[in-house]
Amino acid sequence: MLKKISVVLAFCALAFCGAAAAQTDSERLEAEKNSQSRELVAGQKELSLLPPTEFSAAIGEYVLGALSEKSGHALEKAYIVPKEKFREGFSIQDAGVLMRSIGKMRGMLYYSRSDKDWGVLYSSACRTEGPKSQTALPDLTEGSADQKTLYAFMDDHTFGKGQYKITYRQTERQLVMFMENVSALCYGPFKAVQPGGFKICASVIDQGDHFLVYMCDSAEFKIVSALKKRLNNSFEARLEAICLWFVKMGN
Repeated sequence: MLKKISVVLAFCALAFCGAAAAQTDSERLEAEKNSQSRELVAGQKELSLLPPTEFSAAIGEYVLGALSEKSGHALEKAYIVPKEKFREGFSIQDAGVLMRSIGKMRGMLYYSRSDKDWGVLYSSACRTEGPKSQTALPDLTEGSADQKTLYAFMDDHTFGKGQYKITYRQTERQLVMFMENVSALCYGPFKAVQPGGFKICASVIDQGDHFLVYMCDSAEFKIVSALKKRLNNSFEARLEAICLWFVKMGN
């Protein structure tokens, strides 16, 4: 009996994932039509897709300041998302709550450009007490996200288990999330990225009838050249996945 129940539950889970992937596929194609991407290189002085805001300099320093000749990946992406894609009254405060909901990132879907298929990016995701903890704590989402710092544990499809530090800035019209790894990221048997070598920034900017979801990241890694393209695809997939997840959860 238990075996039959397990089979039924497994079938339902697969059916759900298939439906979710199909739905997200159409969202992904639509989102890409309203997005721009730019590769970043060492020595670059500005982020061309980021409009001037109170936090533009801080975002630029966070990502561009980390670029060097050793950087294997660096990219910026900007998505224009009509407010009609979100639930009525969705605000920057709501964005701050959502982007601090680490536990809700569990099961986040992403599209693998290498495999041409959908998968689960984070099989586990939770807030933790500190940079070395894996013990799940409830999300802290009350009040403004401004100046808040959280630690998170995530079991990543590509890089396995890792700890992250996440810091936030917020005004009435903008939410910024700065995230970096505080543990090494491994790609199979390779220690691909050292602690602090992967930085990602996500910002939501209220621009009247739409939100600009701006994202950028950089990663310093040493790995055989044959795997570089696959890693670059994996890093870019994260930016896309976070944006799609944000819009879906904000609906």
